[in-house]
Amino acid sequence: MSINYIPNDPLAGGSAPPTRRKSPRANRPSSRATFQFFDAEPEGLASPGTPQFLFWQAREAALTALTAWETSTGNFNNWQGNRKTLPFIQNAVVQLGARPTLNAFYNRASFQFFEATAGTKHIFSGESTDVVAHEVGHGILDAIRPQLIESPLLEVGAFHEAFGDCVALVTAFLDSQSRTAVRSSIGSRNFLETTAEDLSDAIRRFQANHNAAEPRHARNTLQWVLPTTLPANGGPGVLINEEHSFARVFSGSFYDLIVKMAGPSPTASKIRTAVIKAGKLLAAGAATAPIGARFFQAIGRAMVMADDSTNNGANRELIKEAFLGHGVLLGTAAMMSPVVALAGGRPTISATKAGLSSSGRRDLFERMGSGRGARMSVSSLDIGDERVAHATVTRDVQLGAVSSALKGCVVQVTNSVLVGASGGRAAVLGSVPNVDTTTDEVLSFVESLVKNKRILTRRPKNLPKRHRVEAMPPFTHEIVRIGGRKELRRRAFACGCCSEG
Repeated sequence: MSINYIPNDPLAGGSAPPTRRKSPRANRPSSRATFQFFDAEPEGLASPGTPQFLFWQAREAALTALTAWETSTGNFNNWQGNRKTLPFIQNAVVQLGARPTLNAFYNRASFQFFEATAGTKHIFSGESTDVVAHEVGHGILDAIRPQLIESPLLEVGAFHEAFGDCVALVTAFLDSQSRTAVRSSIGSRNFLETTAEDLSDAIRRFQANHNAAEPRHARNTLQWVLPTTLPANGGPGVLINEEHSFARVFSGSFYDLIVKMAGPSPTASKIRTAVIKAGKLLAAGAATAPIGARFFQAIGRAMVMADDSTNNGANRELIKEAFLGHGVLLGTAAMMSPVVALAGGRPTISATKAGLSSSGRRDLFERMGSGRGARMSVSSLDIGDERVAHATVTRDVQLGAVSSALKGCVVQVTNSVLVGASGGRAAVLGSVPNVDTTTDEVLSFVESLVKNKRILTRRPKNLPKRHRVEAMPPFTHEIVRIGGRKELRRRAFACGCCSEG
């Protein structure tokens, strides 16, 4: 039998391919990562707004997103934690009496999508292929680089959101009809680079001045600035110190890279080739970039290194131009240059592990400003054609100065550096993270979470459960008690808002 399927977004507009009739995708092989779907409906040509349409639309979008990503990177076999299956809830239950929730989220335990009424509009976030692909993107990145999910640095969280948008872009571009429809307008605003129009329209009906009341555009001219210089709130489309908003700087760079790689007057075939190459470079950058405050720059540099290794640097200048167009200077040569000699001999590095001398570890701890309770891990990392040691230091930042609600609460921040050798000694490559800068940006980001009401300070009691997965409003962080400690931890990546009241 056939189903009806929206290949982009319900409000993508007249230039986008319309709802199509198609056979549903087969279940994924047991050897690959997949979803656990619930409340299955019979196949059929259902109308939007019905449980039957929602089930098949959301299922098709999720499987299409995974298949599109695999076109760039090869088989995707496991979610984070080496799991084969994650629950996928196309219409999650919201607590009775709770504020209306316009939301979709990934919380490591599941993918969940919601319904809500905004004025005369009733929306199902799972009916948008853009939204579903974005959340699937969070799950893909969490499998590639699970260390990123807990970082309290804006650029790291913003990259997670940008990665979701990039997966949505790849999914849209690899749809033949969508790619053909957008070919002549790829260099300007179009339905493909505009994401989640339907969700943004509903948010606008709830809160007209909300930053997400305007859809996110990957085709943009936004410029990178220090996150601490940005306001915590702003009107529709304004660049603010918030993950979804700041993500557009990176997704803009990624979109521009596709356009540049496709060349002038591109054919649909050239666009497809450019998208596949860009997706592969993005995956490589996400896997290897050192975690730190300037994460967009680190990802871009790692993408250049990957291109040097796999494509003989054919796209090196295009990558630099795409990032420079959004104010992100890569300077990739500096990434692997020794800048600080460490105590002790050169690191020991093999294909599977790496180590620093005890004196080298102490030296690095001191330089990265780590206090009591700080932890260091050292692993082997291949960047391009070079193998280096990847040293990661995790330390606490006190949050009491941000809000009285966070008194006695800490958040763990991770910085990482590359360590190689110079003159027979261990040496930091690229740069040593500035401790004060990192702390300032953590506090600025947490302040933004407070102002945007993204922190759950007390877990509600008697929340309803659906399929053993907790449904929730769009809190992204929560305070948890671990022993005698209060820690701020990420709860989910959520794309939505609540109504006022």
